[in-house]
Amino acid sequence: MYPWIYTRAKEQPNDMALITETERWSWSELYTHAHRLASTWATIVSRGDRIALYGPSSARYIVALHAAQLLELTVVPINTRLTQTEVLRQFKQADVRLVVTDRALDTAIPCRSFSYEKEAPDLLIRHMPKQYIQSMLFTSGTTGHPKAVEQTMLNHFSSATNAARHIGSLPEDRFLIVTPLFHMSGLAVVYRAVIYGVPIVLEPHFSPERALHWITTERITHVSLVSVMLDRLLEAGLRRHSLRVVLTGGGPVPLPILTRALDRNIPVMQTYGMTETASQIATLLPEDALRKLGSAGQAIHPTQIRITRHQEIEVKGPTIMKGYFHDEEKTVNAFTADGFFKTGDLGRLDADGYLYVLDRRSDLIISGGENIYPAEVESALLSINGIQEAGVVGRFDATWGQVPVAFIVSNLDETTIRTEISQLLAKYKCPVDYIYHSVLPRNANGKLLRKQLKESL
Repeated sequence: MYPWIYTRAKEQPNDMALITETERWSWSELYTHAHRLASTWATIVSRGDRIALYGPSSARYIVALHAAQLLELTVVPINTRLTQTEVLRQFKQADVRLVVTDRALDTAIPCRSFSYEKEAPDLLIRHMPKQYIQSMLFTSGTTGHPKAVEQTMLNHFSSATNAARHIGSLPEDRFLIVTPLFHMSGLAVVYRAVIYGVPIVLEPHFSPERALHWITTERITHVSLVSVMLDRLLEAGLRRHSLRVVLTGGGPVPLPILTRALDRNIPVMQTYGMTETASQIATLLPEDALRKLGSAGQAIHPTQIRITRHQEIEVKGPTIMKGYFHDEEKTVNAFTADGFFKTGDLGRLDADGYLYVLDRRSDLIISGGENIYPAEVESALLSINGIQEAGVVGRFDATWGQVPVAFIVSNLDETTIRTEISQLLAKYKCPVDYIYHSVLPRNANGKLLRKQLKESL
């Protein structure tokens, strides 16, 4: 297939493509910006190179995503909430050759701004291999070590076309993006919009007031949220308006929030997916929301979902990642002999084929839609001189769903620990409370018993 932005500009040159507070670009205009940027990059990088995108959501960020595909580059979106130490570590792990950013960085890797352009020869647009690695997003395993997930052009294309069949796609659809573009939830919408040929409205920073403004003035039909966002929108007075699809991820929507939304005829569709599956692989349609309470819905065809005898969710289909970058061992271990991806999540399927996720990995903390891995936080705590032991678990929070709490063995005062950890981890990963113990519970093999810690809260 040809680059999607090229095809869209040829087929719908004058149709609206991207709307922000300051821009209203057609597909032809968006393609022109992407082509110009790609032509500039062509003197710096080569086909197959990895480029990091490190900055806030913006029209220029979306231009960069399309420019990368024109050159057959792999984009590596970086979470802007990470510390510089974490960011530089991810640059190194992904073997990044160029950083596109809006800020100064202490790195030897060439850096360019999102708006950097200069006169350059026109590109030759090529037919592209479906298996080209289009993006690499970082995730963390339960060991706490981040992994770079290789997602192919076919992964993203299949995700878009499969979703269209499952939840429908109409020519008048208009997508609102309020989630970060460095997340799968935001990135997937950019690719779906260009594949479907429908416009994006981009709001860089979520606020209920701004989201409501766009929903009402731009006839928004699709928006992706986490539960806390939906709750805040309902508090601000959200109604059905033109909405046709309100996708929610990051765990089941709490019943009080779901009931309020359905009472207003808001079409909430709860989903299950992850970075390794290039977004959603199961979605619960609104008509089933109360009948199948707590479910993530049925598998999106042709994705196959099965449950092992140990209750682990395994999935197979065209959206599943190629593997983990430069980590053959983890890639091999992530798949079964017959090609199913082992999610590490526990779940069950009912008689009608509806998936119920019982545990988002037993130790995983989901806070406001962000994944927090206890092992990563514990490792950071233990790197602080004066902390002998550390254990991290999630505690229920009415606003964020869960927040991290740390159990520690240390003589350091809490203020010192908070100062130190803030230099090592993004704010959302930092524990909200510290509970001091003389010793932490462990099994006979010395393994930390997080379950006992959680039960003590």
